[in-house]
Amino acid sequence: MAKIGVEASEIMGAVAMFMTPKQIENYSKDAIGLMTFLKEGKKIAESDKIVYPSGTKDKFLKAFADPHDKDFLLAAVAGMSASIATRKWVPTRSAQTSRDAVINSDKIPEKVFLTGDSWPKEVQQFLVARDGFDSYNSSDYIIKWTNPKGLSYYGISLKKKKKPKAGDPTLINKAFDTVLQSSNPKELKRLNEIKKEIDEAKVKYFARVVKEASTTNPPGSKTPYLTFTKGQVLPNSPEDVMKIRVNMPGFAKKALPLIDIKGIGKIDLQKSKNQPETEEHKNIFKIKTKYDNDYREFRKGEMLNESLSMRAFVNKKVASKDSVYAAMLPVVNKYADKFANALINLILKIKLYESLDDNKFAFALVTGIGDIAKDGTPIVSPGRLESLHTVLCGLSALQDAGKTKYEMTLDDEANKKSEGAKVFFKLKKGDINIIDLNLRYKGGFTSQPQFQATISDDFKDVLTEQYGKICRQPK
Repeated sequence: MAKIGVEASEIMGAVAMFMTPKQIENYSKDAIGLMTFLKEGKKIAESDKIVYPSGTKDKFLKAFADPHDKDFLLAAVAGMSASIATRKWVPTRSAQTSRDAVINSDKIPEKVFLTGDSWPKEVQQFLVARDGFDSYNSSDYIIKWTNPKGLSYYGISLKKKKKPKAGDPTLINKAFDTVLQSSNPKELKRLNEIKKEIDEAKVKYFARVVKEASTTNPPGSKTPYLTFTKGQVLPNSPEDVMKIRVNMPGFAKKALPLIDIKGIGKIDLQKSKNQPETEEHKNIFKIKTKYDNDYREFRKGEMLNESLSMRAFVNKKVASKDSVYAAMLPVVNKYADKFANALINLILKIKLYESLDDNKFAFALVTGIGDIAKDGTPIVSPGRLESLHTVLCGLSALQDAGKTKYEMTLDDEANKKSEGAKVFFKLKKGDINIIDLNLRYKGGFTSQPQFQATISDDFKDVLTEQYGKICRQPK
């Protein structure tokens, strides 16, 4: 799919709201119907029914430019699925504010506002900054039905997947150090101290890995993964080890830390940022192929499995029992309640209605579900919707059952099955798992690992009446 700078499924979900359930049904019958959806969707997207953030309209319209691009077609199917789920929810949610304010599931909205870095003027009133997050309201688009007697604005946070039984898409993709936030200066100071404690554990771990690389030989090699010229040795201080940065000609525009080196070769620690062009250093940051002994340049974006590379050595360490996560976990466990409360707030937006009137604005997490058959027929499955109103009800049910404390624990079963450089957690209240979490590195090791999260099956079970306000109290 061509990169258009915006998420195509968001405009597809927005235009689908201006089509009746009967129209969506017809567009879902075959490939011709899907093409018709795109044709009609483009007309809606070009109209004043859709309100865009400044400077984004042309980007969103590109989603309709190539009707044969499978990723755009999948986005369209996800948008249709999301609209079906949304229309099932809206009448119930509107009735909860007033019986005289029910919005019929066939009723076409007045407008849909797409959000982003900047929000359209009319919906800026719902742009909430709280608890240290500038965009606490994570709505991707906001649907408006003029409704003098009740709720008029419905915010949708949209995700997508191909099949109902496929793994859920992550609800967040947040750097580890961005999770602990607060608008309270005193609390923020305390949270920053926790972050510093974790960073210190990381620095000590990665410095140790670098030192191990300088004394450990790759299989079949007589020299270590990391070698230095003129008998040099690494400094004793972990902080000093992690300060060493090395130029990587042909790979990176700027010097990288030792831990992020991708290849193998000799390094002059005295001139690390300006390696000399000598025979001694010609192989630096290069890797050997599987088929011969020749070195070749590491290609940007390449996945490295070669046993001779520095990157492979570090990956293996991070994925082992002796991992960076093992170094971080004592600190994470020490402050598990802080992480648990921060994550539940960030993922499920449980404090949104403390800042917004739930009789004026409703919020839901929606997953559009759909695929494309080989003959081009769209397979539109019913979308999954978790209303914030219902989520709060479910959490209240857990609290009523005496399970008042959020906890974050290791998911032993998932961690046993995993061979990747990541660790799995459960965010629980009592015996009920609410959120499934994983923490993993993406890219350089000196960058922060990232949290990804999905609602657990346990908590989905608590939210048994998906579109109502009554949640089952767990036994």
